[in-house]
Amino acid sequence: MADPLIFVRGANFAATLAACGTVSFLALMVPSVSKPPAGFLPLRDRLRVLIWLALAVAILSGAAWLVLLAANITGATIAEVCLHGGAWPVLFDTRFGLVFCARLALAVVLALLMDWPAMRMLQLVVAAALIALLAWVGHAGATPGIAGDVHLVSDIAHLLAAGSWLGALPAFVLLLTNARRDPDWDDFLLRTTQRFSVVAMVSVATLLASGLINSWNLLSGLRDLITTDYGRLIALKVGLFVAMISVAAVNKFYLTPRLPKPSALRALRRNSLAEIALGLCVLFIVGALGTLAPTAHRHAVPEGIPPGAAFVHIHAPEAMADVMINPGRPGLSEATIRVMGEDLSRFPAKDVWLALEPPQSRGPTLERGAVEEADGAWRVKDIALSEPGIWTVRVTVTSKPGEAILLDAPIVIEP
Repeated sequence: MADPLIFVRGANFAATLAACGTVSFLALMVPSVSKPPAGFLPLRDRLRVLIWLALAVAILSGAAWLVLLAANITGATIAEVCLHGGAWPVLFDTRFGLVFCARLALAVVLALLMDWPAMRMLQLVVAAALIALLAWVGHAGATPGIAGDVHLVSDIAHLLAAGSWLGALPAFVLLLTNARRDPDWDDFLLRTTQRFSVVAMVSVATLLASGLINSWNLLSGLRDLITTDYGRLIALKVGLFVAMISVAAVNKFYLTPRLPKPSALRALRRNSLAEIALGLCVLFIVGALGTLAPTAHRHAVPEGIPPGAAFVHIHAPEAMADVMINPGRPGLSEATIRVMGEDLSRFPAKDVWLALEPPQSRGPTLERGAVEEADGAWRVKDIALSEPGIWTVRVTVTSKPGEAILLDAPIVIEP
């Protein structure tokens, strides 16, 4: 059975891009004229309704995404999460929850701003922030170090370019559908189409460059495109993107110069609908990619984890750690920490310090020094866990040269 998170993520991406792309269409691609052609003002009202509907879908799908994520993290059913407030710890104790709150606020602000058409630039800024925040809930937001910063900037550029091109296509199709045969409309349509073509060309170049950077960070090699599920989805996404570029090239170099001929107008509308269909397929592939571990970041879960133990793998550029808390429930527990290099070899640590912060910082942070044992693991005994929920585990590793390395991640303590 398909993971519902794939469809929820895909719907959220599609709705966000449609809302923000329509804002960019009105702000950047529709020419400013003292007297718009007859029928444009009703079209602008319909585009505003499209933005509101897309924002509503984005908010609802974002809430569904939160609930599904909470169910995955806590191991509870969706009904239990909804009935017993299981989503609250995820909302307030995780990066995803904080980003969700910020995006919800931006969506509400953008919806209110749409009643003031003159504030197009402010609308554009809010829309750009709404799209850009999606980067923090993807793989780019979890990549550490300088490489992670580059990956994050690249992913933000990727999302903004997708919104400016793919997200603006529904608005462009509505314009083509409502275009009338009169001199005012002919000039207005031609200028809008030319502006849309320029934005599309810049977006395609940005998507190509940022896509290469993202693939470099997410794939361990070209073989992954054939040998792994994650790589095959990337290859399919690239194939669909190439098809979109081919259709867009026909639109720009063959059909746009023939406007406003009715045959060119019909073909341009048909091809734009085809681009939207291909783009939706790409977005649902993106939804699926977000549920899989990138091949460049994949590490096997160690064997021998006892039932009921809490476990998390933490990755940083300098080192990584497997942290196990057994039993993973309130009461006295023992923490086992294995510190490794990128090649999974034992990391030469001088000492290891463990800190456990309770959910929503409701109590004091537990801080203890770990003791190295003969098997190379570092252990902390008699940890008193006060309550269940999503705790934050922080491991500070001091290397033999004396450099301090901080690794942190959420870990679930079951009731």
